[in-house]
Amino acid sequence: MPNPELTLDPITDCFTMCLMNGLSCILLRTLIVTASIATSFAQLGVDIRMNQSSYLAGENILVNVTITNRTGNDVVLASQGRTSWLDMVVKRGNGEPASSLRRSNFGGVKIASGQSLSKSIEISSMYNLREPGSYSVSAIVRMSGVNSEGFISNRLLFNCANVRPDWSQKVGVPGKPGKSHEFRVMNFTNAKKSLLYAQVVDCKTGISIQTLNLGEALLFRKPQAAVDRSQALHVLYLAAPEFYVHARMDVNGRLLGRDLHKRGAGGDPRLMTFADGAVQVAGSVPYDAQAEAAERGKIRKISERPTYTYN
Repeated sequence: MPNPELTLDPITDCFTMCLMNGLSCILLRTLIVTASIATSFAQLGVDIRMNQSSYLAGENILVNVTITNRTGNDVVLASQGRTSWLDMVVKRGNGEPASSLRRSNFGGVKIASGQSLSKSIEISSMYNLREPGSYSVSAIVRMSGVNSEGFISNRLLFNCANVRPDWSQKVGVPGKPGKSHEFRVMNFTNAKKSLLYAQVVDCKTGISIQTLNLGEALLFRKPQAAVDRSQALHVLYLAAPEFYVHARMDVNGRLLGRDLHKRGAGGDPRLMTFADGAVQVAGSVPYDAQAEAAERGKIRKISERPTYTYN
């Protein structure tokens, strides 16, 4: 009779029971194969991170996904038919799925054993996050033929907010008679920083076409805004105690450029609109980082001074 105090592993226990009860060895083989498969397919680690937890509604929202291969073998992740190997799951605060905008094809990737792969995913292009409210996001990674439920990441919470614009102006869209967009400039405090945004809204639908984060702004100097003859938005704002930024955006929300300026002899820089409709920065000294570095390089060090002989 078996010793009741003897502790056996599950497979040995099952083997003993089969012998004792005269059960079929098919059950034993099935358990051994199942245990072998479970051991060989270790977990993939899936971790997601976001730079912040509060966003302006309509802003581009990025999630960084890191996948760590702990299987002991190289793995290839690839979509099968309509089943993607990577899914981003975004839900509203009430638990309902966020409205999907499009499916994303992430292509196939190979991860060597013990290595990690990171991808930056723009979830705001996949889901409608233009409505203010709270949301959650997680990621699911699927390996071919293994764990059909996939490997699930941690879940992050974030929120999207609306703010009143500090400045706005409606403009027509070149080449599209009767169609108009509205430029908006607004500030939004996030993680103890005051960030300045430029936004383009479709006047008919009220939907944000693009919301650009222009960067951190020092708001004790009020940002300036103007629209030029080509229907491009110009924004001038103080980004650091010594530097102003001149940013431009077209009527469809595309960033046209950003330049740095320093104060001139006459005081703070300002936007000026000329009679021909051109908009330029006046009263400033354009800042060229490369030219300034080259100029600093011309200054001779004390060690480079010639040696003098005193009598």
